[in-house]
Amino acid sequence: MRVDRPTVPDVQRGVRPMLSLLEESLPGSRWDLLRWNGAGSPRFVMGRLDGPHPGLGKLDEEGELPPFLLEHPRGGPAAEQLSFDFGERAEGPLLDWVWPLGHREHAPWVCGRLRRPQARELSERQNWIAALFGELGQLCGEPDAIDQGEERLFQGILHHTDSPIAGLLDQIRRVARSDSPVFLQGESGVGKELFARAIHRLSPRNDGSFVAQNGGALTDTLIESELFGHSRGSFTGARDERVGLVELAHGGTFFLDEVGDLTPMLQVRLLRVLQDRQIRRVGENRLRPVDFRLVTATHRDMEEQVRAGRFRLDLWYRIQGVSLRIPPLRERLMDIPVLATAFLLEGAERASLPMRSVSADALRALCRYRWPGNVRELENEIGRILALYGDADRLERWMLSDSLFAGKHDPLPASLSGLTLQEAQRDLEQRMIRHVLGRYGGNRSRSARALGLSRQGLLKKLKRLGMERVARPLPGVLAEKG
Repeated sequence: MRVDRPTVPDVQRGVRPMLSLLEESLPGSRWDLLRWNGAGSPRFVMGRLDGPHPGLGKLDEEGELPPFLLEHPRGGPAAEQLSFDFGERAEGPLLDWVWPLGHREHAPWVCGRLRRPQARELSERQNWIAALFGELGQLCGEPDAIDQGEERLFQGILHHTDSPIAGLLDQIRRVARSDSPVFLQGESGVGKELFARAIHRLSPRNDGSFVAQNGGALTDTLIESELFGHSRGSFTGARDERVGLVELAHGGTFFLDEVGDLTPMLQVRLLRVLQDRQIRRVGENRLRPVDFRLVTATHRDMEEQVRAGRFRLDLWYRIQGVSLRIPPLRERLMDIPVLATAFLLEGAERASLPMRSVSADALRALCRYRWPGNVRELENEIGRILALYGDADRLERWMLSDSLFAGKHDPLPASLSGLTLQEAQRDLEQRMIRHVLGRYGGNRSRSARALGLSRQGLLKKLKRLGMERVARPLPGVLAEKG
C-alpha cells in the first residue's frame, strides 16, 4: 500500500492542522512544537506561543510523562518547580503540557498551554491523545521509518498497529472465549457489526450461525414472526412455516444492533427469552429450546435510557455482561490514512480505475476532520471521489467535499487554514474550477466563460493544476442551462 507522506521540510505544514484540532477540541488552549536537545534555550518552532516555560530545564530530571509545568505569575515562586497535581481549584494558573514526540535529542516536543479544567479534560482522554501524539511523532520522525508496521488486519478490522483499537481487539480475544453476553457501545458508523462478527469467529460457537438484526427496524406487529417464527396458517398471509431469527442463531451468535431503540413490548419479549432460553413460534403451543450467545450494540447512552425509564433495568443487567467501547474515528487518527487508502484501493480495483494513492495534503485534511459519521462516512467520501475523479492517478486535497473544511468560528475558511499563501491560492483555484465544471456538467467552454477565462486559458490552467484528466464531461450529467 503506497501513501504519499510529507518529507522533512513539510513537517510544520503537516503538524499545523493537528495542533488546530487540539485547539478546537479544547477551546482557549494554544499549542506549538518545541525544539530542545537538553542544552541551550528551548524554542518554539512555529511561534504560536510566548517563550518556553523556564521549568523545561528540569524535564530530564523527571521520569514521569506527561509532565505538567505550573505557570507562575510574575514575582511568584520559582518558575522551575514542576507540578503534577491538578489540585481542587476549578480555576488557577496556566499549565504547560509537554510531551516528547520521539528521542528527546532528535525529535521535537509538543507543548500546550491550557488551564487546569482543560488539562483535566485532556488527561481523561488518554486513548485519543496517545493516537494524536503518535501521529504527530510520525510526521516529525525519520521519513524512512514511518511505514514500518503501519497496518494490521484482524478479523476483517483494518487498523494501524499503534491505534487505540489494538487494545480493544486484545479485549475481544479474551472475551470471545467465554459465553457471557457482550454489549458494544459506539457511535453510528464505527462498524459495530464488524466487532460483533470478530467475537463470533473467535468464539467456540464459530461453527454456528451469526444472525444480525437491527432493533430499531423491529415493530411490535412483526416482532413475534420475525424473531420467533410462525407455523403455517397461524395468521392471514402465513402460507409457509417460518423459522425465527432467534432460532436460526441456535448454537451460534445473535447480534442485536441498536438495542436502545427497542420498544417496551420488545424489551419484555427479549427478557423472557434470555431468562427461559425458550421460544414459541406464533401459532404453536410447543416451546423450543434455544442456545445462543447474545451480542448487543447501540450508539445511545444506556444508563441515561434506564434513568429516563425508556429501557428496563432488569434487561440492561442481562445484556451488559461485558461492556466494550468502540472509539469514534476522531479518536483514532492513525487509522484514517490506513482506512482511506484501503477504501481507495478496493474501490479503484473493483471499478478498474487508475487512482491508487492519496496525497500528503489530502491525508492531512482527512485527519483534521472530525468524522461525525465515522468509518462509514469516510468510506462514502472515498467512494464519492472515485465516482467523480477516479480517472486521476492520485487523490488530491481539492477533490475532497467542501463539508470537510466547514469552519464555524474562524473568519478564515477552514480549507485554507495551515496553508501558505501560494498553497492557498492553488487550493482555491482547484476548488472553484471543480465547482464550476460540476455546475456545467464538465462543459469547458461554459465553465471558462463563468470563470472569466478563455477556453484555452482554462485548458492551460487545468494542465498546470493537474486537473486535465478529471475535468472531462461526466456521462449522464445534465449541464446547467445558461
